[in-house]
Amino acid sequence: MKAKFYTGYNLFILPLLIGFLSGLTGRTLAQSNFYEQLPAGLARNTSAKYITTSDKESAVEKNYWLPAVEIIGLNFSVWGYHRYLSGENWSNISWETIKNNFKTGFVWDVDGYLINQFWHPYHGSNYYNAARTNGLTFWESAPYAFGGSLMWEYFMENEPPSYNDIVNTPVTGIILGEISFRVSNLIIDESVVGFERFLREFTSTVVDPMQGLNRMISGAMWKAGKPNKRSKFNVIVSSGVHNVFFSSKINNSKSYVALRADLNYGDQFSVSEHQKPFDYFTLHSEVNIAPGDNIAGIFASGVLWDSKLKLFENSKNIVGIYKEVDIHINTVYKLSATSVTGQIINTVPLSGSVSLQNYFGLSAILMGATNSQYASVYGKDYNIGPGASAKIGAKAIIKNFGELYSNYKRFWIHTLSGAEGEEFVGLLNIGINYQLLENSYLGLDFLLYERYGDYKYFLNTQDANSALRIYFKQNI
Repeated sequence: MKAKFYTGYNLFILPLLIGFLSGLTGRTLAQSNFYEQLPAGLARNTSAKYITTSDKESAVEKNYWLPAVEIIGLNFSVWGYHRYLSGENWSNISWETIKNNFKTGFVWDVDGYLINQFWHPYHGSNYYNAARTNGLTFWESAPYAFGGSLMWEYFMENEPPSYNDIVNTPVTGIILGEISFRVSNLIIDESVVGFERFLREFTSTVVDPMQGLNRMISGAMWKAGKPNKRSKFNVIVSSGVHNVFFSSKINNSKSYVALRADLNYGDQFSVSEHQKPFDYFTLHSEVNIAPGDNIAGIFASGVLWDSKLKLFENSKNIVGIYKEVDIHINTVYKLSATSVTGQIINTVPLSGSVSLQNYFGLSAILMGATNSQYASVYGKDYNIGPGASAKIGAKAIIKNFGELYSNYKRFWIHTLSGAEGEEFVGLLNIGINYQLLENSYLGLDFLLYERYGDYKYFLNTQDANSALRIYFKQNI
């Protein structure tokens, strides 16, 4: 998949999504918690006034063949655009190139960070949702993501298939696909008509294009129906100033306008309701904007399995397995990881007005990537490979005041493509959220990014950047 293909994708999904989910909260009670600072599993949902949870997928008849046709059509459409309109060389395929791809086998490609770590997973989410929106379950849809990726790698390019693509496209794509599928269903409401119906159908299609395509094919896009019984969710938006101190030097800094949005779907501690993967998930997205530079991040986590755990008399405890993705993109550092995480979450009331939440998690990174000054020697702008990560954090919630929190996550990536060696990256944030009104908060956050590169053929490197941000946050 090459860069020009992705210029056609919509980049205004986030503001549309925030607007519609904000409108939905008129039927849903917002939660006053501080999810965006914490990884999956540390959200505390206490309200019992939500609308009954219901999955729209149960109303769609299963179709195993149509998704395969749609995936083949999607791949040929993308290939045809590049072959006959943009005329890119990699799309000049033949039976000979296909035979060579099978003969050569998998290699590591040199596509850019943004292409491989974000746009490939986004395309994989469309493979996955071709099946998901045709009534198939999470596990039934997953093979379609792998099948679509394999078809592209072997048949649709004259370049050998890629190790990193066959992981990033389907595995991360499944995470983004399941989340976009569920968010799209939150937006759809077949009981409304007129302009609101058009706007809902349009926005749900932007969030999940395959949902829109299949609703158009089936006629559901304009069919009158009953109001959705939506799952529990809440949205948190925040804005402020984000100031980065390069190499942690006060006299070398840059200020950004910070915009963040968080979606929390389901009730973390109602494990009996988690019958299917991603019945609980969190999605955090952010963009920090400055002249000539932007910082973006997407962090998502969904439960695969969880269970209550008895540890202390007055505590709530959960042990679970989560599927997660971290994507950081800016000019100073880049970091991404697709992981399977085991995690323990604990919340303990210390008094009538103070409670403490803690978590600890270990992750197997199926595919990770981070930038390196030596990667350019190998024709790349980042190093890539598997690895592991660990995270730990604590949060004190004080009634009528707010919260104090601290979180740390450390990544290890073993380079399989790029400058041979080991990459170690640590992310720390410490902060306070002061309650202004019932659902409004003023936040102050300190962040530290530090990395160490241990290389086989180059000098080792060490670097650190810090940031301070102040923001206003609103639970919608």
